[in-house]
Amino acid sequence: MKRPSFILANVLFVALITIILIPGRMDTPTNVPFIVATVIIEALFLWHYLPKSKRKPSSCYIVIIVWVLLIVWELVSTDLGLTHPVLIPLPENVFAVFSNKTPELMRNIKSSLTLFAEGFLTAIVVGNLLGLIVGWLPRVRETVYPIARVLAPVPAIVFTPYLIFLLPSFRMAAAMVIFLGIFWSTMLNTILRIEAMDKRIVDTAKMLGVGTGTMIFKVLLPYLYPSIAKGLKLQLPSAMLIMVMSEMYGATSGLGYFIINYTNYANYTNVVAGIILVGIVVTVLDWLVTLFVKKTVRWSE
Repeated sequence: MKRPSFILANVLFVALITIILIPGRMDTPTNVPFIVATVIIEALFLWHYLPKSKRKPSSCYIVIIVWVLLIVWELVSTDLGLTHPVLIPLPENVFAVFSNKTPELMRNIKSSLTLFAEGFLTAIVVGNLLGLIVGWLPRVRETVYPIARVLAPVPAIVFTPYLIFLLPSFRMAAAMVIFLGIFWSTMLNTILRIEAMDKRIVDTAKMLGVGTGTMIFKVLLPYLYPSIAKGLKLQLPSAMLIMVMSEMYGATSGLGYFIINYTNYANYTNVVAGIILVGIVVTVLDWLVTLFVKKTVRWSE
């Protein structure tokens, strides 16, 4: 027997499609991308919910909220006319951007993901590696730890104007902003994880005369890897936020550039589409990170 929330979710889906397809309610012929988007959302919902092993009530609640928001957006912006036509564009026009500007959107996604990989992955590797070294060496930790505590809370985006001036290209400056936004917090968390380790593990390694390199790569890294991997899910949204904001400072490509460029031209249809696209990209990256954690940390949930 299906849950009432599941039934309600599908009723709202049918209601939204019916509203969109009512003949003569609006003059725009661009409702096909909107319909395709709703069908894709419904298909993903059914794929995620129907298998008994994946069935969770939260899936129904999430999609119910999505349908309610889309129905309200559709009604107030078209039939009721309660919204400003420029500031809050029609949902049909917003979703039409994804089909009309597909090449431009794909170029910007590629640019952002490349920049994201350069800054984020480098910060994760360097931050954790240095965190392991600093956390294991007491004298180094006493010097570096206070510096990390001061710099970690500082928003990396404040360095953008200076980095643009100091570095040879905007792309290098944007990558450095992402790097700084993730590096200090990553190193600080790794140091704290080492301090919180079971002292018996450290004492046993010292008794066996384990060298620094062996201790870091054979003892500390395997022990801390599950928490490091799971921490990626927390760092991902922050890195994406820094990336999008950094692309708004003089960039010529990327998701942040797409949004700020059309904001300057008051084209809020493209702006809203860009915001939705950022949400989609973050969701996909979060799913990939979750999959990565499950594959590499066997006991993760």
